[in-house]
Amino acid sequence: MMRHIQIGSGGKVSTPTKIAALVFGLVILLPIFALLLVAGIVASVVFGILLLVGVVNTKIRSLFRGDPGGRKNVRIKRD
Repeated sequence: MMRHIQIGSGGKVSTPTKIAALVFGLVILLPIFALLLVAGIVASVVFGILLLVGVVNTKIRSLFRGDPGGRKNVRIKRD
């Protein structure tokens, strides 16, 4: 006769076992969640700074780069 492995057979789990499983899960999962949170915050700050640098750079270039005639895309009407 073959033996079958039953997972979650409905047996009663003792309170110390539940507490040990909870503590083990917290010890394993909390540092992972903390690292994900810190990485998300750092990435947001870095991308925000890069966005500001890009916007400021574009504004500065648009101020100093201009058409010597004064206007862009203006058609000259000849008689």
